[in-house]
Amino acid sequence: MRIAIVALGFSLALAMVACSKSGPSADEQARADSENERVQAEIEAFHARYRDAALRFLHATSSGDYAGAYALLAVSYRNMVPADAFAARLRTNRNLSREVDIKILGTSSQAGTTKARCVFGDLGLAELTFADTKGGPRISAITIGGMPALPAAN
Repeated sequence: MRIAIVALGFSLALAMVACSKSGPSADEQARADSENERVQAEIEAFHARYRDAALRFLHATSSGDYAGAYALLAVSYRNMVPADAFAARLRTNRNLSREVDIKILGTSSQAGTTKARCVFGDLGLAELTFADTKGGPRISAITIGGMPALPAAN
């Protein structure tokens, strides 16, 4: 019984020591915050090229510049969908008829293709697929709310 009481007292003393540490010191917290800001800035810089490509595309579609928007698409898409079919379909697609803010939540890349999950303004969750080319990222697919937003090949 006496051993149990001593063990309990020792456990309580250890718990009090563990609880007395309230967290990292001010210097440790400042270093952690600085590192977090650095990593966040790197992520934002990586995402910027995809966000910029999507914003250029939306600017073109919202202003009725369908030829300009078509030129921003990946060759793989343009090989399957003619420019006139693309323009005809976009004239009725209200999801791409106005510019919205784009917030990229994350990206994943494999074999020259990058998928970006993002929030497409008030339209909600979207996924853009980009072909990574020497001239920069080119859009090859867009889904908004799980629905394809670009005209499909016939």
